[in-house]
Amino acid sequence: AQHHALQLLGVALYFFALRPDPLLLAVRVAAAALRAGKNVIAAADRPRTAIYAIIAIAGAHGVMVAVMAMTPVHLMHIMGGTNDAATVTVIGFTISLHIAGMYALSPVFGILADKLGRVPTILLGQAILVAALLTAALGQGSTTAVTVALVLLGLGWSASTVAGSTLLTEASAEQMRTKRQGRSDLIMSLVAAAGAVLAGVVLGWIGFAGLALIALGIVAVVVVFAPMARMPRVPVATEA
Repeated sequence: AQHHALQLLGVALYFFALRPDPLLLAVRVAAAALRAGKNVIAAADRPRTAIYAIIAIAGAHGVMVAVMAMTPVHLMHIMGGTNDAATVTVIGFTISLHIAGMYALSPVFGILADKLGRVPTILLGQAILVAALLTAALGQGSTTAVTVALVLLGLGWSASTVAGSTLLTEASAEQMRTKRQGRSDLIMSLVAAAGAVLAGVVLGWIGFAGLALIALGIVAVVVVFAPMARMPRVPVATEA
């Protein structure tokens, strides 16, 4: 019953609190710009920057899902493999703090993305992910260390996703945004699905620390490709 009530609350907020409608507002802004002699649709585009934004979003999401999905299994293992009340409480507490880390500071990371820049905030997120993965690897036998790692994992995901989504939007000309945002969501979901499946194999093969260290490779990819975000603008005929 509580689940259905929350769903109804979400629907109500969507219909009554989301004002003005972002799509209608965008249409009005574009129409006003055209009346003023500005061709918004023909604005310059940065497809390679958009590609980097997608890489950053998908990478952060893949790392987060892979490690988070295996955390309950790992915690149960280090707590003796029993499904008693104490174990369930620790697992629930850890995942709750992780989710809080994902969303509680998202406005702060939005402000940082405006103040510091999109790419620096993405790289800050990657640095937090590195801290999370190293904490998980070095403290794999401690429930406290794993909990701290999960909180950092949520924070790193939040910084990378907020800044990456903003970068993707502003790097895309108006007529390409919907397609690229849909492509980003698809790639992010596919990476997460693959990460969750492979994480189980890796966990059984080399353990939780090994999983965390392998995930560092994904972070490295996001960092190495960061110069793509500085690519110059190109005509809108070029597709990402």
